[in-house]
Amino acid sequence: MSIELRDARRSLVDREWLINVYPVYLHDLSAFDNAYYTLDERGLWSPDHLPGWLREDTDHPLILLEAGRRVGFALVNQAPSPHMQPGMDFRMSEFFVLRAERGRGIGRRAVFTLFDRFRGKWEISELPRNAPAIRFWRGVIGEYGGGRHQETSDASGVRQVIDTTG
Repeated sequence: MSIELRDARRSLVDREWLINVYPVYLHDLSAFDNAYYTLDERGLWSPDHLPGWLREDTDHPLILLEAGRRVGFALVNQAPSPHMQPGMDFRMSEFFVLRAERGRGIGRRAVFTLFDRFRGKWEISELPRNAPAIRFWRGVIGEYGGGRHQETSDASGVRQVIDTTG
């Protein structure tokens, strides 16, 4: 079954869904970096970059749909975004599949759909303690590119670069 990508800015329902689900994503991330992702005194997650995503026209806040159901989201930067390394065309800034939908290949199919739709040089990075994400991205990028990618790691995390034009 294919994955549909839909811009969250084009529909009030999609925008609201993303606004409501984004804190769940931040909660998941806090397990891997509880110093950076924190709850404030009002119970709101910080940092919350989502408002900028919903205002900018150059980047892509995308809802992932399977059979018409919202199953996750991808926030993709596109050059010349200031949030990207020089020489990159795209950056996977945030990627999330709902827990109930994981383990069914949705993430893999969504990434393949993203790479096919947005052809170019991609940067993907994971938090150093997020072993499930590192494993996922290594597998998906390795499968998509047939091993034609680069990976580096340091104290800030793991970073993969893949060119999806070829």
